[in-house]
Amino acid sequence: MKKTIFSILFSLAFLQMLAQQDALYSQYMFNQFTINPAYAGTRNSFSSVLLFRNQWSGLSGAPNTLNFSVHAPFSGKKMALGLNFIADEIGPSKNSSIMGTYAYHLQTSKGKLSFGLRGGFYSSSLNTSQLNFFNSSDVHNTGEVYQTITPNFDFGVYYFTPKFYSGLSVNHMFDDNAENTSQTQLNLNRHFFFNTGAVFVKNENLVFKPSFMVRYNAGSPISFDLNTSVLFKKTIWVGLTYRSSKSLIFISEYNISDFLRVGYSYDFDLSKLRKFHSGSHEVFIGCDLNFNRKDSKSPRYI
Repeated sequence: MKKTIFSILFSLAFLQMLAQQDALYSQYMFNQFTINPAYAGTRNSFSSVLLFRNQWSGLSGAPNTLNFSVHAPFSGKKMALGLNFIADEIGPSKNSSIMGTYAYHLQTSKGKLSFGLRGGFYSSSLNTSQLNFFNSSDVHNTGEVYQTITPNFDFGVYYFTPKFYSGLSVNHMFDDNAENTSQTQLNLNRHFFFNTGAVFVKNENLVFKPSFMVRYNAGSPISFDLNTSVLFKKTIWVGLTYRSSKSLIFISEYNISDFLRVGYSYDFDLSKLRKFHSGSHEVFIGCDLNFNRKDSKSPRYI
């Protein structure tokens, strides 16, 4: 099914490669740097996350995403640097990006306001040998790999206190065409993200963390997530998310130690598409190395 869809799109728009929508994540509330560059440095540690997502497991050509990110504060914690690497595979297409981040933090009366700029390169390729052509003699049935690379910039704003956060970010700020060869060009549509959340400490062994996310990109309907997570005994987070695209998402994170954590989520599809796959899986491992131990806080709520 996926190959047929790509064949139709490729035949109708051979001269133009349209970038796929940005990868979808279910555990962004535990890894906000993925969606907002202004989050860089807010954990007051050298923080890294390695994440893998298998979407629509069992469906041929379904998306698989690998994401690695690292960020840390410096210069008295007013500034931060970060790095993102993403590799996304959807059927015969492969998208990847490598981005560097700079963030600056302003102290306010109750918290901090951070501004972040992320810049780098975005690459997209299409392997025509993996397409099923209805006519084997089609002039586009060459078996070639078409690839193009374009500069990319993201911007974000993030406000946070020890028990509250709110962020707004835009990916692919320059929404125009970047030509690479005479045959291919890459369009990156702007993606907007707004998320907010708060922490309510019932007692030292029970913490509630509701959160809300809104996404929008041109040509697609607005989507949103409603999430509630609970922390038990400062060790285990469990949560449930309802996604407006008709999904229920079960989320968990285990704080192995002060600096090491692992997470897993499972997306249960409520739409008719669930007949063709067994759900979506996402796993991550995160590490926070704090060289100034007196500022260490475990677990981190925000």
